[in-house]
Amino acid sequence: MRIEKGALAVALCLMAASTGAGCSASSDSRDNSMGAAGNGVGGASVSTGGTAAAVGGSSNGGSAGTPSGGNAAAGNAAGGNAAGGNPAGGSGGTGPTSRPKIRTVGYLPSYRGSLATWATQLDFSLVSYVNVCFGTVDDAGNVSYADTTLPAFVTAAHAAGAKVCMALGGATTISSLGSLAGQIAPANRAGFVGKITTFAMTTGLDCIDVDFEGNGVNGDYEGFVTALSASLKGQGKQTTAAVASWFGDKVTSGALQAFDFVNVMAYDLHNPGGSATPIQSSSLADAKAEIDYWVGRGVGKDKAVFGVPFYGYRWKPGATAGDAVVYSELLSTYGAAAAADEIMQAGVTIFLNGKATIVAKAQLAQQYGGIMTWELGQDATGSSSLLRAIHDAP
Repeated sequence: MRIEKGALAVALCLMAASTGAGCSASSDSRDNSMGAAGNGVGGASVSTGGTAAAVGGSSNGGSAGTPSGGNAAAGNAAGGNAAGGNPAGGSGGTGPTSRPKIRTVGYLPSYRGSLATWATQLDFSLVSYVNVCFGTVDDAGNVSYADTTLPAFVTAAHAAGAKVCMALGGATTISSLGSLAGQIAPANRAGFVGKITTFAMTTGLDCIDVDFEGNGVNGDYEGFVTALSASLKGQGKQTTAAVASWFGDKVTSGALQAFDFVNVMAYDLHNPGGSATPIQSSSLADAKAEIDYWVGRGVGKDKAVFGVPFYGYRWKPGATAGDAVVYSELLSTYGAAAAADEIMQAGVTIFLNGKATIVAKAQLAQQYGGIMTWELGQDATGSSSLLRAIHDAP
């Protein structure tokens, strides 16, 4: 769904900041219920993983379109550096003033900075789930997360009524699952599922998000997600997935039934990072068609979460491809022009989702299972925040 570490990344989408051990997240935050805060037991083990593009924070958010288009460009360092990007919403998470009226999922990559810092800066009242990404799996199938402040982050999220999920995989699985393929194979599957479940229980995670894409969705995918879902459900936790129609034929109906909901990557729909011709990657009509594909595949509308991009693509004169640029940078560079979905200045063409389009999508998402954002570190702060606009959408 975004730029990530290699095939060992386990996008553990910390959906809603779960930290304490014993946090129960069986309800899906659509009803704004919060899991038990639990205890900050243990902590995430330190991983040498991390993210492949640690500095280019403006990764395109997904990998819909063609495999070559997803997550190829690291984007511009400005607006999304390794030090932490822009905290979405801009205010500290001291407690909910109002919960989202629809399920609101926000991904938060590890290269955006310390989760301990985000715990004080993220306005948790604007999200239902925070999906931290990505976790790491070693050759023995052991699961870890690079940031050892994960438990404190989960605690803060739970205190504010949000949940946390960790995602497995990411865009690096497009070509191959790598060593993960062996872990989800029948011979090792039960042991691997057990290790994931134990990690979720120890860190207090509310859910695991399976973000296998392209060739990463192989013949063992259904068996793996079915076993994982059953194991997590037994502990009061959820299983979700990141999906896109370009590899939709690989995702079986049986696999879809295993997920509590799916995060539809309704962006990068026309390979904008690889196109020499400027093109809108996530129009309202195209994004709706993307989510309706999954509804047509049997996903209940209330389980189909509408993904939106917090970034755009910029084509400079003579460019052979677009480069990804985060929304906060577009806003600081182009000001009021960033309110539109297309910017044309001095031979430069940029396509994005301006605030009005994000609001329109948030309104449409009310007819589905909610809204998902890639990603929180790309957002602007204060009144310019797209996450805030989603929350306030009528």
